[in-house]
This record gives sequence, C-alpha cells and structure tokens, in this order.
Amino acid sequence: MRILVIRTDRIGDVLLSTPVLSVLREQRADCHIAMLVSPYAAGAIEGHPALDETIVDERSGRHGGPSGFLRLVGDLRAGRFDAVLVLHPTARLALACRLAGIRVRIGTGYRAYGFLFNRRLYEHRREARKHEVEYNLSLARALFDGAGEAAPQIHVPDSARCAIARRLRRWHVRPDDPLVLLHPGSGGSARNWPAGCFSELAGRLARRGVRVVVTGSAGERDLVERVAGSLPESVIRVAGELDLKELAALLQASSLCVTNSTGPLHVAAAVGTPTVALFCPIKPCSPARWGPFGGDHDILMPEVPPCPRCIETACPYFDCMERIAVDDVYETVRGRLMTGRPELAGILAGKGGQDSTAER
Repeated sequence: MRILVIRTDRIGDVLLSTPVLSVLREQRADCHIAMLVSPYAAGAIEGHPALDETIVDERSGRHGGPSGFLRLVGDLRAGRFDAVLVLHPTARLALACRLAGIRVRIGTGYRAYGFLFNRRLYEHRREARKHEVEYNLSLARALFDGAGEAAPQIHVPDSARCAIARRLRRWHVRPDDPLVLLHPGSGGSARNWPAGCFSELAGRLARRGVRVVVTGSAGERDLVERVAGSLPESVIRVAGELDLKELAALLQASSLCVTNSTGPLHVAAAVGTPTVALFCPIKPCSPARWGPFGGDHDILMPEVPPCPRCIETACPYFDCMERIAVDDVYETVRGRLMTGRPELAGILAGKGGQDSTAER
C-alpha cells in the first residue's frame, strides 16, 4: 500500500503532523509512506524513521501557476498512491489529489471543496476542542480504525549536534551552565510577548549567571537585536545562522526554552526540552490546540477574556500580551531551572534587577 500525507504549511504544523507518520507505520510496516510539504518545512520531516519519501510542493517554482498545477498532478499520479490524508486542506491540493486518481482521499467535510474527498471528517479545528496532534490522528484513524497515539518527532543528526557543540565552545558555554533559549518571534502566527519584555527577562537571567541565547530567523534580525542589543555580550544572538536541524540540536542542549506560540516551541517539546510558552487569548491560537505536546511544560497567558480574533487598538485589553508580567515569567523560569538543580537557588533568588551576581 502506498500512502501520501499532505501538510504544506509551517514548520510547527508539519512537526505536529509527524505522529500520523508513526501510527501509519505501526499499522502497516510494509507500506510506502510519502509526505508532501513546502520547501520551508521539509527539514521538519527529514530523517523521520517512518517516512520513505519526501515530495516538495514548489509553488514558487515548478508547481506554480496553471502549468505547475498540472505538473503537481502528474507528480502525484506518478506516485501511484492508494490513499491520501490531507491534513491541511486547500482547494488546490484537494483537486490535485482527485485528478491524480488517488482512490482513497481523506479530508475535511466542512469546506466547499469537501466533495473532492471520499472519506470526510467533520471537525471545526478553529474551535480548539482538542490538540492539533489529535486532529491529525483523526484522519489517520479514518484510514485505519486501530491507529493509536504517537508524539511529534524530529530527527537530529550527529552533524547538527557537532555543529552546535562547536558553537557552544566558541560562546564559552560550559557543560554545567544553565542555558536558556529565548525565541521572541512567531512569524506572524500569533500575538507576541513584547520584545522589551524578552529583553528584560534576558537581562535578569544574564545578571545571575544564566547563559542566554536569543534566536530568530534571518528576517527577525531586527527583533533579535531589539531584545539583545543593549545587553552584555554574554547574551548570545543568533539570527538566520542555524538551519532547522541545528536549531533542534541547540534546543536539545538547552536547559529551557521561552517562546511565543511558534515552530521552535514544538521543536523544543519534540526533543524533550522543557518550555515556558507565552500564548495570546485568541481562540484559534489556543494552547488547547497549539500548546507544547507531551512532557512537562508551563503555559502563561494574559488574564483577559478569550477573543475570536485580534482587533488591536479597538480592543479594551490591547496590548494584552503586556499583561504577562516579566516577574511571573522569571519566576516560572527560575522554578524550572531549579528543578533537579537546587544549587541554582542562590544565584536565581529574587525578582528584581538589583543583584550582586557579576556579569560574565
């Protein structure tokens, strides 16, 4: 049996779809499993043990425009797939699967193009009644009734670990140093905790001898600079320098990750790094659906009523993310760092910025 899984949106979305690969493999050890993803997110599934083939949807290249769409249909037809699970539906992808002649087509029944699927699920994901992982697994169970549970998984190659080990030595981060990774961006997927708050948190941690690394994409260099620009050189800035596997390796080497609702949050959870996740009150962005999956994590949200969408300055609670106090985030981080390391209690004591710990 040849099975295609489709998820062509962001890194975090694709990573939260990887449990589908695992449960499909458990059901049919001898099947061929392929996944169609965007070029941007391909690294999230590279090396996954349940995956046989990665197909890249090059919408800005060979699959772009009307002729590119027909080329995509041809590529899917050449794959001779028996079944497809469209985890993130679009009319374009639903039609491509139908024209490619894939016999079993599983997708949502709540879209106008739902008739293009012949096994339909009726779930409104925006209601956030369960986690995105569970929504994805529901489609796997539409193919195999007995499909079980699995957690997101990302393969971290030795080459990425070695590259990060070299960076840590260059940054003079010792093996026993507490290392906190701050990721202040979200790529526009949610409202962010303000850069000034991240900067204050980074400064407090650095003054107490905690090593801090602030990460971001190449397009987030200005944001990383706003967070770390006025802080001592012991606060490490990394913007656009790491590929996804290296970021995963850095997260794996970190004691803790503090981030908004974004892809690196799910990478951290997948590699087993505790997170302090900062979520906005917009219902489609709810941590019930998008929170870190599995493990032991902390979620902080502003204490305001949930809303269907952000209306910005027209909202009486704008900017609600400023209501997540730096003191509260610091205390949460402090508690996390001291878990299993009570010797850190002395240097991490207190909320205020006035302490006697020397900056390194």
